[in-house]
Amino acid sequence: MEQVNTYLENENFELKEQFLRLQTHSMKYNLIFSGIKEQENESKEDTESVIKNFIATELEIRDANTIAFQNVHRLRPRNDGKPRNIIARFSQYDDHQCVLRAVPEKLKHKSRYSVQQQYPAEINERRRALVPKLKEFQRARRNARIVYDQLIVDGQPYEPPPRGVPPEQQVHGH
Repeated sequence: MEQVNTYLENENFELKEQFLRLQTHSMKYNLIFSGIKEQENESKEDTESVIKNFIATELEIRDANTIAFQNVHRLRPRNDGKPRNIIARFSQYDDHQCVLRAVPEKLKHKSRYSVQQQYPAEINERRRALVPKLKEFQRARRNARIVYDQLIVDGQPYEPPPRGVPPEQQVHGH
């Protein structure tokens, strides 16, 4: 019975991971825009125009008016009083990438705004849990970034030390 239970637990885990990868793939063309003020009469807001204007003015992308979207909409109201986020699904992946590449430089000094890739909630949680370690490596001047739900340090996946290993015996970086 234990073997069957272990087998089923592993199979369940693999199916869940596969489902998350499929969800992530379906969000590949989506970006979440945060901090963009809402118009007073939100029922009349043309969110696609709002996003195109943001891309043109804040990200300084000249051909923003030629970008095509499959869908653009605001999310549910937030509890913190900030403007609702906008999800934009791009028709062309090249446009998605162009916008995403402009973000670090153009929004560096505009902290009220953010633009990021959309992921399923569970992947967001995994990414959020990696941020403290990411910052630690970046402070140490290491080349570190988060890809999907994994921390990559100096081109290699980061593997946290096994539980119970004292800090002085840990190998930092891998």
